[in-house]
Amino acid sequence: MHPKYFELFRQGVSGELELLHCADKVAYFERYCDLIMVEGQLACIFFTALSSDQGFEASQEAQQAFVYCLDRGMRAMPLHSGILGLYQKLHPSPERETQLGILKKLDLTEREQQHLYQHRTENRVEDAYDMLLALLRENPAHVGAASALLELDFQYARDADAWTNSFTCPKRLAPLWAQELFLHFARRGIWKRALPLWEKLPLEQHSPYAMVYAADNHLLAGDSGNAIKLYSKALRIDPRLAPVRMRLEELSSPLRPRQELLTTRKTAICLYSWNKGELLEQTLRSLADTDSGKNPIFVLLNGCTDDSQSRVEAARALFPDRDFHIISLPVNVGAPAARNWLFSLPGVQACEYVAYMDDDIILQKDWLARYLTEMEADPGIGVVGCKVVFPPIPGESSAIQYIYRSISLPVAGAFKLTYPTPADGIRDTGLYTFSRRCINVMGCLHLLRASAFRDVGGFDLIFSPSQVDDLDHDLCTCLKGYKVVYCGSVRCEHHQVSGIGAGRGTQRLGSRAYGSIIGNDLKLNYKHAEHMRQLGALADEI
Repeated sequence: MHPKYFELFRQGVSGELELLHCADKVAYFERYCDLIMVEGQLACIFFTALSSDQGFEASQEAQQAFVYCLDRGMRAMPLHSGILGLYQKLHPSPERETQLGILKKLDLTEREQQHLYQHRTENRVEDAYDMLLALLRENPAHVGAASALLELDFQYARDADAWTNSFTCPKRLAPLWAQELFLHFARRGIWKRALPLWEKLPLEQHSPYAMVYAADNHLLAGDSGNAIKLYSKALRIDPRLAPVRMRLEELSSPLRPRQELLTTRKTAICLYSWNKGELLEQTLRSLADTDSGKNPIFVLLNGCTDDSQSRVEAARALFPDRDFHIISLPVNVGAPAARNWLFSLPGVQACEYVAYMDDDIILQKDWLARYLTEMEADPGIGVVGCKVVFPPIPGESSAIQYIYRSISLPVAGAFKLTYPTPADGIRDTGLYTFSRRCINVMGCLHLLRASAFRDVGGFDLIFSPSQVDDLDHDLCTCLKGYKVVYCGSVRCEHHQVSGIGAGRGTQRLGSRAYGSIIGNDLKLNYKHAEHMRQLGALADEI
């Protein structure tokens, strides 16, 4: 095990970058650019790591990446005094110097920032609001308090109208506030508020970053023409926006689900559950409302002691004239064993594909036809997964829980994957609605090619009772030469937390679950220690 393993687990990207030399940091940054649109906080991590490297002054590539990340940080967080100060050193202007001077006088003090941080880490949200609102009442021009309130409103899906009318923005900072306010609504997908603000935004604030969110919101409003124009313009200015390129490709040639595959290809639909009767019933009702043909359904009850059995028996009526199998085990054998048990059943073995789904999801109506269309397009595909979101937020876009992942750090003893989302709490405004190859998709709703499954082998029991087993199986699938594909035109609502750093309105992981994830992550490191070079090469290829 790497001596800094636990630090890396806690610190994430910033800790990983500390292990790398300057050229590798640049390569690491480019890999993230290929996966996502780099958001503000991640941009800050990158420009801090690059500028503090000993080789920074001698590396033109590192300096270019630094400038890019600093600009992205400034565009995403226009009223961040530290970022604005760095940007002023790089691109000095009298107007920006004036803005910086005003902002420093009206920013949160170090002590106020510490109190805010403490309130947030202790989940004392109302205390944080009360502190900031008190500062705003004392000084209606307090830009630092207003900016922090917007951030809290974004994080907890609250209405900014409750306080914005009491904020009087200093005239010289008005363009930056207009930019921040537009992004606040645009990133939440509240297009009725975002688009009028976009029309009024000064042209100098029309960065590629802002254009992408404006395009997303135009699509949400049903205006594909303006959306495509904005995506195209953003990509011309910033060719690093790989997700924008893929989004444009999807818009020009959308995935057209082949409905006939629901009958010409046989798919086993498999669920397993442990003491989540109500959620399981909700999932089965959602499945019944989708187009999944007459494909057989297999429900494994993993040692349930609640009312799951009676709820599933009653749900049988939702699937008339359809094979519906219930397997009741006397004990909970864990997720990996449950998946393997289901696959071993003769009825599943007779199918060309097997779909595994969690017991706490809401499905899209045409999910299976879209998955099968992806699979049938390339016999080398072994796994297809989707965009996973948290439950709906009234009046705005749902927060993304998981899209796709690649390898970020293929170092023995410290094997890490990229973030599962573009940024913590980021909403699904539509940018990641496309298909692409990756290393890993989330296992709460994925489709496996049965022949590839037999070749790769089952889910590894060392990851019992749960967590990381689906990730490991995707890695093994890639190592066997099969492809893992993300199908972003399928969206799945996932109602339980199954990872660290989940978004708003969700349950926090207990210490036992957290410990289980750390333990299984360690096992993953040891299992794939000998595959580091091969996995790194796969990430480069993808």
